[in-house]
Amino acid sequence: MTYRRILKTMKLSGVVVFLIVVGFRTASGQTAGTGTDSLTIDEAINRVLATHPAVNQATAGVDAATARVGEARSGYYPDVAADLSYMRIGPVPSLSFPGFGEFKLYPENNYDAHIGLRQMLFDFGRRSAVVDLSTTGVQAASDNVTTVRTNLAFQTIQAFYAILFLEQSLDVQAREITALREHLDVTQKRVEGGSATDFDVMTTRVRVAAAETRRIDIQNLLKDQELALARLLGQPSGTTPVVKGNFDFTPISLAADSLTVVAFAHRSELAATRVAVRAADLQHRLANLEDLPSLSMDLSYGVKNGYIPNLDILRGNWVAGVQVQVPIFTGFRTKSRQEETAAMSKSAQANQSVVERMVTLDVQQALEGVRSARDKVETSNVQVQQASDAVQRARVQYEAGAATNLDLLDAETSLAQAQLAQLSAAYQYTLSRNSLDRATGMLPIGTAGANENR
Repeated sequence: MTYRRILKTMKLSGVVVFLIVVGFRTASGQTAGTGTDSLTIDEAINRVLATHPAVNQATAGVDAATARVGEARSGYYPDVAADLSYMRIGPVPSLSFPGFGEFKLYPENNYDAHIGLRQMLFDFGRRSAVVDLSTTGVQAASDNVTTVRTNLAFQTIQAFYAILFLEQSLDVQAREITALREHLDVTQKRVEGGSATDFDVMTTRVRVAAAETRRIDIQNLLKDQELALARLLGQPSGTTPVVKGNFDFTPISLAADSLTVVAFAHRSELAATRVAVRAADLQHRLANLEDLPSLSMDLSYGVKNGYIPNLDILRGNWVAGVQVQVPIFTGFRTKSRQEETAAMSKSAQANQSVVERMVTLDVQQALEGVRSARDKVETSNVQVQQASDAVQRARVQYEAGAATNLDLLDAETSLAQAQLAQLSAAYQYTLSRNSLDRATGMLPIGTAGANENR
């Protein structure tokens, strides 16, 4: 292996990583992408959201809340019930009349079968308020589904891009190890020729060992992220998900005010606080209606015995009536309930303000993250170019005897570090982009709106 070939290898390493940063796939990404079971970011998100039990749990909450709306609407319909009874009375009171014999006032066996109907006619809007309150429960449950899906999608994105980053970091580390080993071979030959010392060989071996250690650390981190993604996907134990994709370099608007407006319109957490405020207001309205009267109607029709003159014959009978219920004194329960719901309403409004501030801060922090990552991408590109030039100069000087083995190793190590920093900047920019989407409530949580090149 000649020095020229080593130099060519190091240049090629810098070019390959540069292509990663500008959006093309590395060799490892292409290899992974050719597998039949490989996943794009959109496929991974869709699969997680379709199978994760947390989504099913949240969706079941929507079904339960919808059922409670139906339960609340039942107040508009009459209650109808059938009642069947039998009683035996003894002794039965009776009267005796001379010449007519004994006359029983009641039959010994009493039968009664009837159907009763009760209908609330007017309650000053209590039923309407109960229905409205239960409807807010449906909206709150729906907002919870969105929050759960968003969190799962973001966890999937984090694991997915971490795998891509670590896989490509392994490629960079492998190229560094290859270059160091080639340099070790050259140094050993120079020792044999008398133009280098054993110290140079030992120093190179130390660098190789350090690079091997870094590769092991990256492999361990990669395994952790693969396990995290497999758990999100619901894959069996021991299954390793295969991912394909590239990092996101799409330019975005960094106007904080407009992005905050978008966040206020789309963040599910903020929508949930608005629903909570409405629910608290409805509860306060219900508390204010508790002291008002209500008007209801009762109807009943059936058959029973015990009618004169033949006590044992079943005869039809009916009952109709109206009832007005006017609360007079409830032990100050209504007053306490009004005070409680008024405080709950104030608490809900204060919580809404807290969440609004949190959302505003999330957007600002996400924006700063995007700006910082963008600057790092630009800086790392320059660093890789400078490190590549430094390696080339160090190689020429080393061949000419004007630089030591340590100088060349330092230059090569700096190039590998610059390449890893460049890759890290690309990874951080992609995560920052998705963090901003999450902060504004625009993170894709399904097939609709997803972008394969994200």
